[in-house]
Amino acid sequence: MSGRMIFRCEGTDYRIALDATCAPRAVAQLKTLLPQAITIHCAKIAGCHIYWPSPLLARLETETDIHRLAPGTFLYWPDRQYLEIIYDELQAETAAVSVLGRLEGDIGWLKAYADRQRREHGSKVFTAWIGLEGVAGSTLAALPEGCDPLSKLRRARLEAWRGEPPEVATLLAREGLNIPFGPLVTAEGAFRHTHEITWRLWNDQQRWSELEKRQIAIATIELAIARIAGFAQMQASGTHLGEAIAALWDDTVPVGDALAETVLYCGRMSGWLDLHMPWWPANELTKEALGRGRAD
Repeated sequence: MSGRMIFRCEGTDYRIALDATCAPRAVAQLKTLLPQAITIHCAKIAGCHIYWPSPLLARLETETDIHRLAPGTFLYWPDRQYLEIIYDELQAETAAVSVLGRLEGDIGWLKAYADRQRREHGSKVFTAWIGLEGVAGSTLAALPEGCDPLSKLRRARLEAWRGEPPEVATLLAREGLNIPFGPLVTAEGAFRHTHEITWRLWNDQQRWSELEKRQIAIATIELAIARIAGFAQMQASGTHLGEAIAALWDDTVPVGDALAETVLYCGRMSGWLDLHMPWWPANELTKEALGRGRAD
């Protein structure tokens, strides 16, 4: 046992028993990040779990196939920095994850909550709070004041984790042919793609040289800027991604530091945009267009 975490959802506290057996470094890092307000997202493919983005950046420690895990398992998915709770048997999806603990007590409430949250995702933002049982809250980390590209990127990353950036609301308020849906899915996909590529570069310590990592990351981010700032007109994000490129060009900046900041910035921005995507209605419309009809 490594203590208990409180999961406060819609006015009720639920307890998660933490267990550092499989992932001691991830559990230790998680504790340093608490307490934290979180946004709940619906599963896209695996189905029966809820998840939330986390600034927990840790490599896989003890690899566990997600399909071996029982309902109630609390886990960390390193590839996307998601913390997740499983509430029923999962659908087909390949993922190696780190087990962090288990939700205590009956989980029937979670099934009901997840079903409602999945259906209302995109029209309502679901939030919760997590903290360590019996531990007082901590203060927010100070924003870096430096004018160098890495400090600017780190400041943008910290601000993004504190709250939804104003340019998301600006994007959603736009009108036009296939707008805001077109820019929304374009920007979310570009952030997600950049996040996944830079994560792989950060995570793999042997496959690529430092120079190769910088080159691959810069090419990836350049494409992201074209889509996010060019197509979706998220100019502030384009500026921050430009700061990531500048940090990667500077060989005095450790490549791991530049990649880590890029991973966490892009992951959180992808998450903010994801909250406004009506995944369930979109899937039902897709089935209807394919002639399958709507689900009950």
